[in-house]
Amino acid sequence: MKRIRRLAAAPNGLSEYREVEGRTSDWEGFRSHWAGQAHRQLLDTLDTLQHGLCGYCETRLIETDRQVEHVIPRSDPVAGRRLALEASNLIACCKGGTKSGGNGERRADPMRWNRSCGEAKGATRDPAFLDPREVPALPSLTRVRPSGHLEVVRESCATAGLDPSRVERTIAILGLNVERLRRARRRRWVLLDRQWRPHRDDAEVMAEGARDALLIEDRLPRFFTTVRSFFGEAAETVLAEAPQEWV
Repeated sequence: MKRIRRLAAAPNGLSEYREVEGRTSDWEGFRSHWAGQAHRQLLDTLDTLQHGLCGYCETRLIETDRQVEHVIPRSDPVAGRRLALEASNLIACCKGGTKSGGNGERRADPMRWNRSCGEAKGATRDPAFLDPREVPALPSLTRVRPSGHLEVVRESCATAGLDPSRVERTIAILGLNVERLRRARRRRWVLLDRQWRPHRDDAEVMAEGARDALLIEDRLPRFFTTVRSFFGEAAETVLAEAPQEWV
């Protein structure tokens, strides 16, 4: 899970709907506003803001496998309804392994054990949960092992002043280490290793490789943290360079 940007303002469709409906506005009503075009506009805006990646697992968002995620769930009895249409509470994420007809990276059986992201989080509102818009961009709080396992970087947590147990709890809440995602990240690592293994001892070549692999204009590479972890220090050096548009 990488740092993503917060939506600064509601798109026109969401703003108009809230203005017209006032206190009677709700999420279901918004989804049908402009015959669904306002919802599509919001999703497109979030997708672009996040460089085409799920805000939680970093799989690539595609038309049939993306949805608006409420960081504080709509079912929350205290703030759910109030924040349902607040731009500050919305990100884009995949359908968490429930995509109909999907396979491999996007869906795996048994589905109940391979759910992730918002589908795994559900109605959970845990005070330990880390919003991806609030984690530091650098250093990364997580890294991926060659096995595809996502783990906490304790040194980074210490630098950020965060309890590593919060990162571990967030990974668990989101199901980011379900077998479906571990396999997908492992495959990504293997492909990178085949291409770059001969150059692992050449710092200059690895730095250029990290730059080419990570700083892709507009849409970042799927499983960004896997790629970042593979290139290691070379990646961190490249990502620290201004203007850091990868965030």
